[in-house]
Amino acid sequence: MKEIIYICMDLTEYTILGFLLVYLLKGMLQEYFLWNGHRNITSGILCLQFVAIRLMMSRAVWVKQMIYGKDMYLVSSRQSIIPVAVSMAGTLFAGLLLYKGSRMKLLSLVTAFYALLELVRFTYYPLAVKSINAIAGYYNDLFFEKEAIAATQYQQAMGRIEIVWNGLLSVVVVLFMLFCVRKYKKYLLYGGNDQRAKAYDVFYRSKEAGQLFVPALLGLVFAIMLRSILFYYEREIFSIIDEYPELNVIIPVLSLLCIILILMSVKILGEVEEEREKRRQAELYQSRVKDLEEHVRDMESVAIQIRGMKHDMKNYIADINALLAQMASGDEKAKEEVRHYIGSIQASLEELDLIYQTQNPVTDVILGRYVRLARQKNITFSSDFIYPKKLGIDVFDLSVILNNGLENAFEACEAEEENAFVSLHADQKGNMFLLTIENRFDGILKWEGEFPVSVKSNESHGFGLKNIKSCVEKYYGRISVETKENRFSLTVMLQGKADGQFDDKI
Repeated sequence: MKEIIYICMDLTEYTILGFLLVYLLKGMLQEYFLWNGHRNITSGILCLQFVAIRLMMSRAVWVKQMIYGKDMYLVSSRQSIIPVAVSMAGTLFAGLLLYKGSRMKLLSLVTAFYALLELVRFTYYPLAVKSINAIAGYYNDLFFEKEAIAATQYQQAMGRIEIVWNGLLSVVVVLFMLFCVRKYKKYLLYGGNDQRAKAYDVFYRSKEAGQLFVPALLGLVFAIMLRSILFYYEREIFSIIDEYPELNVIIPVLSLLCIILILMSVKILGEVEEEREKRRQAELYQSRVKDLEEHVRDMESVAIQIRGMKHDMKNYIADINALLAQMASGDEKAKEEVRHYIGSIQASLEELDLIYQTQNPVTDVILGRYVRLARQKNITFSSDFIYPKKLGIDVFDLSVILNNGLENAFEACEAEEENAFVSLHADQKGNMFLLTIENRFDGILKWEGEFPVSVKSNESHGFGLKNIKSCVEKYYGRISVETKENRFSLTVMLQGKADGQFDDKI
């Protein structure tokens, strides 16, 4: 009966800890295997391997004999390192099979989980040892010294105390781990501010995972060191805590400090990344303001030209009437002058007309500006862009994408002496909207992070791509760049909705 109770207690504890491990990794890594689009299969396998290895290391007789000898008795605390190492290795191996992408992210998360689990145990370890020794000493005194209880009562009491004591320790471990894992996961979300929309993709990259791996590894190494020196058995148990009583305070304090270090490191890093994101958003808003100012200036320029044309129209009409009068008197030269005069007026009116009609005044003006720029710089420019007004995509988000993308393309073409071109292609398929900007480019690109940098011009050919990415992320989209022969291509994919509403990312 006692053995069954212990198996149930272990199974319950390991299952809850397995779920906490799954919770920590969920959403941080991309799964290999999906069953009908659901991630439950990955979570289930990861949890099952954790429970199976833990049960095997604590309950399988052949495993215990292999680790502790034929007597299956722990003669040195360093032997307890083996189950921890095997369990962690099993989790890492399962993670490699179940998840793809950055291995550093997997290593950092798994190390943090096992470090927290070990440090939690050592936080209460001295108190647990003292408490069980005090209780056992009390009943030993009653039975051996005072002979106040019978042998049967003594055995029953010690059995019940052992079960209750181990059960309480399991509850403490589970509750403390629940607190630590939830805090760790929350701090991964931009320092705990719950900005779930971008936290996983923007903040927790391989670089940040490497930084978080260091304090987690430090805590794990400290726990392994404690397991190596806590006690050994030679005719009797020799405990480092008994020899150095001050360790009853030092070990819990250091363990707690290591836990705080692990949690604070992810919190601080999250807050730093949050500040970076605020700066990126500020830069994006500045870019939008700049685009809006350019739009206003373009509209003011068109309005001024219209007012000027309206002001001069009376003179134009008077001049035409005078030329018509000369034609009526038989002056043949007046006929040619009328044709030339009317042609000049028509050319002036065409300057006021927007060449591209995109079904939105903002994008009309943007393309009109680049048409004029193309004429000035002798660059061939073409576009079939139509504003997707039924997809709920903010026109100013599109203006950021168009302005930054076209500006990069025109800057790249300035260095080309001949055959310079820029093309803008738009395509809508269902609720997906694709934008492709191509330009002639004979330079050499190198990559800094996820964006390219032009070596030929010694300038960032992709300047502004971060602003584009900030807009694209709002619509669950992506950016891709490609160079082929003498062409540079930027493709932006946006996901819209007919009602224009977008759910928050979770």
